[in-house]
Amino acid sequence: MGVDPFLGLVEDQLNRKLDRAMPGAVAPRPPFDRSAHVGIHAQRQVGLHWIGIVVPVGRLSAAQMRGLAAIAGQCGDGDLRLTVWQNLLISGVPTEQLAVATKQIEALGLDIETTAIRSGLVACTGNTGCKFAASDTKRHAEEIASWCETRVALDTPVNIHLTGCHHSCAQHFVSEIGLLACKVQENEEADPVEGYHILVGGGFGPNAALGRELYRNVVAEQAPRTVMRILKAYLAHRTSRDESFLTFVRRYEIDTLKALAEVEAVE
Repeated sequence: MGVDPFLGLVEDQLNRKLDRAMPGAVAPRPPFDRSAHVGIHAQRQVGLHWIGIVVPVGRLSAAQMRGLAAIAGQCGDGDLRLTVWQNLLISGVPTEQLAVATKQIEALGLDIETTAIRSGLVACTGNTGCKFAASDTKRHAEEIASWCETRVALDTPVNIHLTGCHHSCAQHFVSEIGLLACKVQENEEADPVEGYHILVGGGFGPNAALGRELYRNVVAEQAPRTVMRILKAYLAHRTSRDESFLTFVRRYEIDTLKALAEVEAVE
């Protein structure tokens, strides 16, 4: 349809014209910093900070939730804020309370630092809590992160999203590496097992595009090694350290990408 016809329909529904910004009136969006939601950062209010806490694959225990609420109330302004990366923030922490808050966060088994793998890792509820999901996405996401972060020296975050079904709650189609859960029939006699279709090259904002399918029917236990090979192919064949994963995968046809990934040794 395009933007202008769509806006025209909106105006018809509202029965009024929408205001239009003049060209150049809106400042360009600053570059994305996908690690900016993690760690200690100064607020605009002098002497106050917010702390970005890593929540592994978006899963918290009841004890951790109560503990974080207590930290927010005792060390911050009482607020807990959620991020699209399934992590959370505690705001309004005075400088003199930062060390105490950090120590208490770590005592809960959480952290305020993360790796390039985990900073862009997202997983939907999966089949432990959703009747539509075909795989245990959160467990598999953790397995992918644990396997890859010790074997791939990734120096920039790469979004890896795992979603349990076609509803795409984890938005796998717009992830740099997206995994869509499926059932894989390994042979005629065996029962289907959990697995994934793997897509690459999805993006959002100024890089908006849908991912392309690179692998189909990958058994879940092979997903960590498969993602590792994709990441190793990127590091081995990018034009420079400045070339993003998106730029790299969009330079090649799927067959070429698959060939580059397949030559990487499996550990």
